[in-house]
Amino acid sequence: MTRPALRDTLRLAATVTVVNGFANLTGLPFALYASLAVLSVSVGNYGNTLELGRQRLVGTAIGAMVVFFGYRAWGHLPLVVALPLALLLARLIAGSLRLTVGYAVCCFVVVMGWLTHDQQLDSWIPLRLLWTAFGILMALLSLRLFWPSRARIHQREGLLQLLVDLGHTLLQVVQNPPEAIQSQAQRRRQLGQQIRSLRTSLQGLRDQRQGALLELGTLASEHPVARMWALLDQASEALILDLDELRRLPNADWLGWGLQVDYDAGLAFVQGVVERLLSWRQQLSDSTQLQPPPSQPRSALSLEALQSPESNAAYTRLSPEQLQRVAAQLMVLNRMDHTMESTERQWRELVS
Repeated sequence: MTRPALRDTLRLAATVTVVNGFANLTGLPFALYASLAVLSVSVGNYGNTLELGRQRLVGTAIGAMVVFFGYRAWGHLPLVVALPLALLLARLIAGSLRLTVGYAVCCFVVVMGWLTHDQQLDSWIPLRLLWTAFGILMALLSLRLFWPSRARIHQREGLLQLLVDLGHTLLQVVQNPPEAIQSQAQRRRQLGQQIRSLRTSLQGLRDQRQGALLELGTLASEHPVARMWALLDQASEALILDLDELRRLPNADWLGWGLQVDYDAGLAFVQGVVERLLSWRQQLSDSTQLQPPPSQPRSALSLEALQSPESNAAYTRLSPEQLQRVAAQLMVLNRMDHTMESTERQWRELVS
């Protein structure tokens, strides 16, 4: 037995034991339904357990109402007529509510109430609802108390840490260390290792995401949190590709070619991107609820600085190869600017 399967089995056994012990202390009849509820809704993750519990509770309530009123209305009819009428009514109501698992529970309650508890419906129905709700509640609590599943938390923390690592690596890519300390070849190798580490982290988060999605329930793909994960994943992948391209591009001697203003503008933009990534992390880690992007204006790549008289004069002195090197790096920075803008725009639409 694998470790997750063993953990789920032990959790289920512990929960059923606690439920049975509590039921015996109360002395109330029909306590078996609490254990049945635990066994039927416990699936190892909070989202699906919550959905199964909701459907089971709704199905039980519908079945209880149908058998309570149906028995009084059609109880005098032959069983072969009355019971199918009650089941048809239960099916119509459950179908209108689009129940799946709850549909079977609803019909089962009708049959059990009609055939077995027809003389004690006034006591059996409230106790059945009570014990079912108690079993579902205990199943949900067990997922928080006994070896809780933390895939959702790990996914969130991993993506937020990835933003921080992206920012630190981005600064190292654009900052040129002195040649006496580190050769360009050594620098490229180190940056390549860091970028591969970022890719490994991103792939690891993708591999773990399925478990985190299970905790969000059956409609996880439409959940705002899951859509935010996908948005951060998309932005991280785009920035990693831009980082790798910046690392591979031929160096541009910005200062030696008289492009001090352009270099300062590019460095200021990158520092703004790093600060923005850290702001994203802060904004998303301050609350368990999905928050909008930071309200402070986002720093963009200054086109005015790139079109200054000093820059225009320096461009006229550059060779085509030098111009190509400068343009290639500016294009990558422009793509990063577009990635940041697009991510925040979709983020706002997500929380609006």
